[in-house]
Amino acid sequence: MLSMEKSRLRPEPFGSELRVELLSQRLAHISSLVLVGGYATIAQVLLIREFLVVFYGNELCLGIIFGSWLSGVALGAAVAGRISGRFESALSGLTWFILTFVAMCFVFPSQIILVRLLRGILNIPPGQYIPILTLLYSSAIIIVPFSFAIGFIFPFACKIFKGATSDEAADIGMVYIIEAIGSLVGGVLFTFVIVSKFHPFETIAILNCVVFVNLLTFSRTNKFVRATLLVFFFVSLSLLLSRNICKIEDYLVHKRWNYFNPNIALVESVDSRYGNIVVGSQGEQYVVYGNGQYAFAFPNEYEYAPLAHLVLTEHPHPKRVLLISGGVGGLIREMLKHSCIEELHYVELDPKLLEITEKYLPVQDRVALLDKRVKVFHVDGRYFIKQSMGKKPYDVIFVNVPDPSTASLNRFYTREFFKEAKDILAENGVFAASISSAGTYIGEDVGSYTGSIYHTLHNVFRYVVVTPGEINYYFSSDAPGVVTNDIDTLAQRYRERKIESPYFSEYHYQTLLPPVHVQYIESKLSDRKNIRINTDSKPVTYYFNLMLWDRFSGGQLYSVFHGFKDVGLGFFLLPIVGFLALRLGYAAITGLKTRRGKRRLPFISTGECHSPLLLTRWVENQQRFNSLTAIATTGFAGIAVEIILIFAFQNMYGYVFERIGLIVALFMLGLALGGYITNRLLLIGQRNWIKILLYLETFVVIYVLTLPFLLRLFSLGFVGSESLFMILVVTAGMLTGLVFPIASKLYLLSSGSHGLTAGMVDSTDHAGAFIGAITTGVLFVPLLGITGACTITAALNAASAVLLLAAILWKKQARF
Repeated sequence: MLSMEKSRLRPEPFGSELRVELLSQRLAHISSLVLVGGYATIAQVLLIREFLVVFYGNELCLGIIFGSWLSGVALGAAVAGRISGRFESALSGLTWFILTFVAMCFVFPSQIILVRLLRGILNIPPGQYIPILTLLYSSAIIIVPFSFAIGFIFPFACKIFKGATSDEAADIGMVYIIEAIGSLVGGVLFTFVIVSKFHPFETIAILNCVVFVNLLTFSRTNKFVRATLLVFFFVSLSLLLSRNICKIEDYLVHKRWNYFNPNIALVESVDSRYGNIVVGSQGEQYVVYGNGQYAFAFPNEYEYAPLAHLVLTEHPHPKRVLLISGGVGGLIREMLKHSCIEELHYVELDPKLLEITEKYLPVQDRVALLDKRVKVFHVDGRYFIKQSMGKKPYDVIFVNVPDPSTASLNRFYTREFFKEAKDILAENGVFAASISSAGTYIGEDVGSYTGSIYHTLHNVFRYVVVTPGEINYYFSSDAPGVVTNDIDTLAQRYRERKIESPYFSEYHYQTLLPPVHVQYIESKLSDRKNIRINTDSKPVTYYFNLMLWDRFSGGQLYSVFHGFKDVGLGFFLLPIVGFLALRLGYAAITGLKTRRGKRRLPFISTGECHSPLLLTRWVENQQRFNSLTAIATTGFAGIAVEIILIFAFQNMYGYVFERIGLIVALFMLGLALGGYITNRLLLIGQRNWIKILLYLETFVVIYVLTLPFLLRLFSLGFVGSESLFMILVVTAGMLTGLVFPIASKLYLLSSGSHGLTAGMVDSTDHAGAFIGAITTGVLFVPLLGITGACTITAALNAASAVLLLAAILWKKQARF
């Protein structure tokens, strides 16, 4: 009773005080929503980087991660949209907002822990890939709880912002824009600050401190909630300031490593701009891994000496040599024993790799790197070759990168790359590369895998020879009599150079090139017909590697991959055409039945009031369905284009690991800009929203269809191309952002429920994006390439445009 009296005596704010309080509350809400977007983007990028390490750097996980993330957002938004209507007050929405945001702060660190322990949890043997199906469901289990919260928070944020503008649909659009701005800020901060200064658990602690302080600014929260938030803040701050958080990081890094290689002691693990680098030791030998994948070991003279001399004796007199990657640990030292070499250019993208390994290298290898003939370039190998056009040609180019198990590595095995390398070779120059194979038996899958490289090289070079064994080395040239598998010729070249090596002699050629095995591998690869050429736009070798990955890891998708191997574009376009025909047919039939009911009005007195209403409802149903279809197909297009651009960026510039945060941020910038433009339209007044939506869908189709041509232009590597490339990312986000507020407006007009509209539109947007992420990242790009993926995406949005056009016509007919 006394508390009630006190509350009555407490003066209520009025006038300017009320305006100040409302303004401060609104600013607190806006800053919290910005934090939601920023937190979500930083979490997403950190999870991508963590998954890339566990899955050996394979970008396949991008589609799976984006898909899992978006499915959780879609589910969370749908659930919150259904239940938010039960809580009418903004205060209830605020409570749910705070509880969900706090839950996110605890779910995120648990996700990082689970990813690092994943191989142990799944009991994956050391060195084995995780089966793709297992990768799919385990990623979903880890990611969905957090992304569910991201989707769940959206309708309640819309409830908090209800009344912020003069239009309810614009209120929803405003939340969408502010969250996108937060994502932009998060992506930029991660790329330019967080990635180089803080490890993941430091980042989480800093983010949580900021979140708890921000939520404390909500004056309408009760004392218990405020006290709890204060406790959470001090716990996070104490962890950040103590060394315990570094101990947690070190412990989990060691656990992750032990699941990869329990018999190799972890010496050092570093996250550089370009990926995770690990140095391990086993006895007197050091082993280096990049993103979980074996890179090289040293000292390892018995492997590097035969390789160095085999490569260089394929050329009669090599003077200028270009070595792309893998030169540390003995290869360069052995190459320099060929006194004919005048220049050896060594390209290694990550300077951190040399910085870390140099302190463990034998003295001879450190001296070799300082040899006056050796020049080291820290740049992407493919970009280096593009920039070398028109300069003094090389006699030998040796691409010593791992197998094309990722899109990043596959770009060193494509026809376009081989042509670029050929353009900087001398007239009798030699191009050398390698790929894993089978020693004595070449089956269908391995034959398709290594055979695709054989036939791709033959498509560029006149002469190609291949060595047998567990690793096939390919030597290509346009000059006759240069590359050879003839033992006597190679031994003669080796003797002429008077090389002294305790690890190699001319007699090794008989072991490396036994004539029977040479003839076998040549016949097996040359006899295979109808093997597709590996290109930038259709990375078939990468797809064959995925098939081998799933087969050898004991996965259950091999038959699926094998079945899709020879499937063409029409197979995927047919369902789109079928869906469009079925939907138009269904709408026509239901519309005809409704119209017939209207014609019988004079004869049926009971139908006189209801038939016009039924016709109006039928038009509203079409409007609701078509608006959701438009946002679904646009969501599909947005994430599909984002994944395509990530793959393309990797192809052209080779360091997406560093730029992934910036790409996501710029996509969200476009999203915010697009949302802002159409939100302003909503506030100006009524428009023919279906027609505007039709125009936007048409723009999406045009943009997606022109994208492959634009990417080919950017692949030329002209000055400033990277900056201009980012405009494509912003444009993709803008087209998605333009559609969201208008789709919300159309759905709201037919449903009348603010919370339901926010939930359904956000859910449908992310559901379409989920399908786009999975199909584009896992299937379309590896199988059909960028052009095929763009064609399917354009067809899907064209189908949506046709439905919108039909809706416009039906609405006109309904007036008569």
